[in-house]
Amino acid sequence: MTTLHNRGLWPHEVIRTRTRMFLEGTDGREQAEALLRLTVESMATTGDGPGRLPVVFRIWPGPVFELTCPWQVAQSEFLSRPGSPLAFIDTRMLTLPVGGPSTWALILAPGVILNALSSRVLLQTSSGASRRESFYSRGGLISPLRDSTTGPSNGSRVVFELDPLFFDEAARAHVHSDEVLDALAARFSWLTIAQRASDVRAGDPW
Repeated sequence: MTTLHNRGLWPHEVIRTRTRMFLEGTDGREQAEALLRLTVESMATTGDGPGRLPVVFRIWPGPVFELTCPWQVAQSEFLSRPGSPLAFIDTRMLTLPVGGPSTWALILAPGVILNALSSRVLLQTSSGASRRESFYSRGGLISPLRDSTTGPSNGSRVVFELDPLFFDEAARAHVHSDEVLDALAARFSWLTIAQRASDVRAGDPW
């Protein structure tokens, strides 16, 4: 239990009502851009040192964002945690962490923030031997970690849509603009932008 729970608010409620505590920016456009930047960077970051994983970024109509990287979850982390009905990944996507071992950065605080501010999130990961996926929405868990027949054969994939109840149309249009994408590409040498909004008029990455 975190200090945020002690105040009577679940993590996603704190994040949505006090967004400036977690994201840079004072308006929806700046905060949407900050959330995208946080998610992109966390996809590439592990607890194994300063190196970064290569990340491929695609935008779909909606806008819906898709990120893939070669991070493989350890087989033990597919399993339910002792005393908990939830898998390690699901627990991490729902609870703001206090300390704990180094791991893939997306399933630390960035994952909780992304979940709280997205209308839906799909997380898929594979160690090669098996594939798993979970669905989340607005800080909650829609479908716990389960076997999957889709997603990467090796590595991880995240698909998400920013919550229109929190980010207005202008903010969502801004965050998938070429201006924002070019800034991300210039900032992160390990990021490949494989698909922009202008490249595709239809499609469903879910």
